[in-house]
Parts: sequence; structure tokens; C-alpha cells
Amino acid sequence: MNDIAIEGGLLWAGPHEHHRDALVYIRGGTVVYAGRAGGIAVPEGTPRVDATGCTVLPGLIDAHVHLTTNSDHDHVVAGDVFRGQVSRPGKLLHGLRNAHRALAAGFTSLRVMGHRDVGEIELRDFVECGLAVGPRLVVSPWWITMTNGHGDLFYPPYTPRQQWDTADGVEECRKIVRLQAREGADFIKVMASGGMSRGEQPHWPNYSVAELAAIVDEAHDLDLRVAAHALSIEGIRRSLEAGVDSIEHGSYLDQDTASEMARRGTFLVPTMAFNDWCQREGTARGLTAAGVEALRDAHDRTIESFELARRAGVRIVMGTDSSGTLCPFGAHARELELYVRYGMTTDEALATATVNAAALLDRPDLGVLREGGAGDAVVVAGDVLADIGVLGQVANIKHVVRSGRDLSDHLRATSDVLDIDGVRGVRQPS
Repeated sequence: MNDIAIEGGLLWAGPHEHHRDALVYIRGGTVVYAGRAGGIAVPEGTPRVDATGCTVLPGLIDAHVHLTTNSDHDHVVAGDVFRGQVSRPGKLLHGLRNAHRALAAGFTSLRVMGHRDVGEIELRDFVECGLAVGPRLVVSPWWITMTNGHGDLFYPPYTPRQQWDTADGVEECRKIVRLQAREGADFIKVMASGGMSRGEQPHWPNYSVAELAAIVDEAHDLDLRVAAHALSIEGIRRSLEAGVDSIEHGSYLDQDTASEMARRGTFLVPTMAFNDWCQREGTARGLTAAGVEALRDAHDRTIESFELARRAGVRIVMGTDSSGTLCPFGAHARELELYVRYGMTTDEALATATVNAAALLDRPDLGVLREGGAGDAVVVAGDVLADIGVLGQVANIKHVVRSGRDLSDHLRATSDVLDIDGVRGVRQPS
């Protein structure tokens, strides 16, 4: 039936919507009531959760993850080795374990930057029809990249290229959007600037405005939104001119582009956690010392860009860039802690992982606990509004409810999440 009542505690239903001694009643997987206790009669026999002493949040959303990446923290390998040597079924099983870790941390929806032919579209559908337990997955099955662009150079030279691994020129760009839509894409990801791959520089723009505009036009015609990987200022400018829906990373944002993003309503997904992990523990997680140093400037500039965007009124959406051992699944709340450290209130930070993320996904039923909302909720021991760090301790995640179903016992029974030194938010095996 997917019915449940969550009783007591502090309810954060959305920005500035806080209720103490609250009640959340979910029936048939949909929120029927969320507010002060006594506002509705809960039928006899409904499963009940006692949230006394806890904070009740909507299911959280991480809007930038790389799901099918290494989940084995006892065997750290370089990313290109994992991509080149692990089979497709193996990558998908790593992805399922990563998905369980995210769910156990209270993240009931993930926006997935997919890898070609691995099976994330199929996993999304298996979860939705009940064949697998996991968070809701919103998937781009593959990126769009130009020859010698970030997505092309992301793979080492010895990796065989397939048709449509790259697209050059307006017509090829249009066709690859159509191909991804046919595969079942929920959104389109395009590489609009360089990154940190071997043989490239982050300040390099990728694609002309005409090529980016063709991608956006074709995607929007098919009701798909476009996420642009864009670190460099020129990559960001071209992406905005083309009309993309979100800028991913945005490390070298300046005041003018921040103001333009705010004017256009373009979302920013800053992915600060990835850079933070790399600077703190990169050499223990598969990076060389030179690789850590190469990322330092982007790390520092991302902090500055975040402040520029926040002050300009840009809509910021939480995304970690969770990626294997470099930025571990299960520690997603670290991103929110960084937002608070660098100027947001806790209320504002929570909004980035709920209502703001839901707006980016065009899913107003997500990220809220109010009548008609999706029945996703997280019960966290302690007062998250007083200390955002409470959320990062997965031992504090007492209940995870997905579409009205309490998955906590299932996650405790099946999770083999590893204990990682220094990782706040990773569950010991039970």
C-alpha cells in the first residue's frame, strides 16, 4: 500500500516551513498531510514511525553523480583504469552499490551523468518497476563532446572510440541528441569546456555557440533539459548564449556571467565536494600529487564562484560530482556543509537539495513534504537546522522513506557500505 505516518519531531517541509511536534502522513506513495500533529486522522493499522528528537526532511536530491564508478574503497585504482578494465555488468553492479549508499544517506533521487552502454537507463527502469531497490534515477545516458573535447580526452588514447563518442558540427550535434532521446534520456549533458583530463586545459572552450544552440534547440523540442559541463569563462558564456538549463561546476564564473545566469534563470550546480575531497585526500584516492596540485586552482576558484553566484541571486542546486573513490557515495551531505561554511544559511542549503533541485528536474512533487508531493522522507536524529553536520553522519539517518515505503531495514540488511577513514556519512556493515 505504501502508507506510513511519521509522528513527532521537527518537520522541515520546505524553505521557511518548519513545524515542531509534526505529523507526515503518506498514503499510496503520496503525501496526504504534512504539518502539526492532529491535523488529520491517521487510519488504524497504518505503519508508524516515531520521530521524537529527530528532524524530518523531504527526500534529498543529488543533482550531479557518476553512478557506475568504483565502489570498492579497499581497491583504489585510477579512474581511467577502472573505465578501461571493468566489464559493463561489473560497472553496473558498482553503480547499484553506490546507489544503495546514497539512499542510506537520505538521498532518494540522483541525477546521473551516465556512461555509454553501461545500463543506467535500464537500472532506472528496474527501480521504478520494483525489480531493484534504489533511489529515483534521472539519467543522461552519455555525454555529448567534440573531437579533442573534454569527453573525448576523458578516455585514454588506447580506448577504442565508437561512432557518436564524438559529434562535430551542427548536424551531428542535432543527431546525437535524437539518438540519446531514443535511448530514453531524461536530460542531455554536453561538454562545453575543457576539464582536468590529460592533454587539455580547463580554460579551453568546447563547441561553438551554433553547435551548443543546436543541442539546446533539439533537446528542448523533445522536452529535455541541457546540462553543460563548463569550467572556463568562455565555455560558460557560450553555454548561456545557447540557452542551456544548468551550468555544471562553473569554476571560473565571473560577476558578469553570474548576473547573466541570474537574469536567465540558469541553474548552477557547483560540485564543491569533489574538489574538497581531492584536495584533502586525493593521493589516497587514486590521484597523483601532480593531479591534486592541478586541481587546486579550480578548487579555490569554485569557492569564489559560489560566492559570486549566491550574491547575484543564481539558483544553486546541490550536486557533489560523486565519483567512485575520489568523491565517495554516502557522503553527499558534505556538499551542504560546504555551502553553509561559505555563506548559506542551513535553510538555504537544504533548499539546494530539495526545491531548487526539483525545479531543475522539473519535478515539483519532489523535494517537499506537502499535500500531493512524492512520498519521500528522511528522519534524522538531532536538529539539522541547528547543525547541518548532523545530516552527514549516516548513523543519524534513522529512516529513509521512498514513495511511502520505509526502506531502512532493507538498507541495513543489505548494505555493505565500507567504513572509510574520514568519511562522514558512510555506514558500517551491520
